[in-house]
Amino acid sequence: MTTTQVLARADNTAFERVMQLANGLAVSSALYTATKLDIPDLLAQGARPISELATATGSNEDALYRVLRALASVGVFTESAGRRFGLTPVSEALRGGVAGSAKELVLWLGNRFHSHVWAELSYSVKTGKPAVELVYGKPAFEAMAAQPDVAQDFNMAMTGVSRRLAPAVLEAYDFSGIETLMDIAGGHGFILCEILRKYPDLQGILFDLESVVQDPRCTQCLLNVNHRCRTLAGNFFEHIPAGADAYYMQHIIHDWDDERALKILGNCRQALRSQKNGKLLVVDSVIPEDSDPHSGKLLDLEMLLGPGGRERTEAEFRALFARAGFEIARIVPTRVADCVIEARLQ
Repeated sequence: MTTTQVLARADNTAFERVMQLANGLAVSSALYTATKLDIPDLLAQGARPISELATATGSNEDALYRVLRALASVGVFTESAGRRFGLTPVSEALRGGVAGSAKELVLWLGNRFHSHVWAELSYSVKTGKPAVELVYGKPAFEAMAAQPDVAQDFNMAMTGVSRRLAPAVLEAYDFSGIETLMDIAGGHGFILCEILRKYPDLQGILFDLESVVQDPRCTQCLLNVNHRCRTLAGNFFEHIPAGADAYYMQHIIHDWDDERALKILGNCRQALRSQKNGKLLVVDSVIPEDSDPHSGKLLDLEMLLGPGGRERTEAEFRALFARAGFEIARIVPTRVADCVIEARLQ
């Protein structure tokens, strides 16, 4: 092969790689559509022809075929003779109700609310401000709450994240010795219930906004762990109640810039003042200070566009916690991208 041919091949490879990246929106949109139509669930019992799938979903057969063909070309489905489609390990993870399912998260990432905000990334890059406020005229969580279908997709996605994260946290971190654990902004209480199930002597408190803790799904925590969990309503920017010897926050600090994160951490400090051996447990990505792949680096852009927060490096976490009067005792990695950051009062 001549030098010219080698260079031409290298140039073509680079072009193809750029096209793969640039077409990410096409793949994401196709993935969302197939998931929204429950195609992976319809294929749970085996491969089916496109005609059956179109009838079952009320779709145009030709258009649906073209979407599934495109997804099969990137390994999401299999395609066989007779325009039959089947599952792969990738689409198995898009089925509802299976361990490790990504269904809820895919539906959130493909929600029109989400895609409209990402279309304005350049605005955030130029201004440093959340694009969600440009698009919807409100901070992220207020904008979502104003649209019930959007809020539903977001809340279900967060529960899906907790389902995946809970086993990893429980494998990595030992909650023994804690008497009462308060889950701050714990949503419907999934992770707290999982912790309480594993530690039968532990008491739990689920703390979130009144609209959240009044949701009937929160009462499942009380039923499933023998009434060892109670709910408290409040706003963590205003006050975090005392009464626990450990406070847990999962994917909360990363939502906020340093100023607002310090307000939350300061309220945690106040709540822990009477606890001699109290601890704060924060579960978030800890970004490595290199160029290696890490999912937190893309999640960091989500924080930039939405709530205005950020993912942080270990050094950034240590500096932030020190300003709030905490010292990080240890950082415990899990088998997923997040770590358990254990901190104590200085």
